Amino acid sequence: MVPVGKSDFVLLYAVIRKLENNTYYRVFAKSLARTTCSAESLPPDHELVREMFHYFIREDELQIHYDGSAVSLDFIESEIYRRAEGKAGPGADLENEMEVERKLVWENEVYIRVQDLKKLYANKCIVFPKSLLTGCDTPQT
Repeated sequence: MVPVGKSDFVLLYAVIRKLENNTYYRVFAKSLARTTCSAESLPPDHELVREMFHYFIREDELQIHYDGSAVSLDFIESEIYRRAEGKAGPGADLENEMEVERKLVWENEVYIRVQDLKKLYANKCIVFPKSLLTGCDTPQT
């Protein structure tokens, strides 16, 4: 469900997809990862932008919204578990079902406020394209 005031929100996955192949964001994300992770735990280059946003979420610098409400990462994980458990039949692989649900939830149902992207710009000096700051809710490819 898209949060009320649709133009005030953007699908997090759409933001990641739009930025993940841009050198500026990958370099910014890699710099951030180097200051927050050990060299052994650096994410692969194709996951840098996604991990950068997850870092901002974990550090409470970016609030996520699900089903019209601001939620925590723990809430998202419990929702994924609840949905996976409901779909998994007897003898089914719950972990596999959770991965499917995790992908669906993160790609289609987790939003962020456009205003929060503007705050990241102010707090982290990371520049976002104007098209993101006007809001969108579908992935850009």
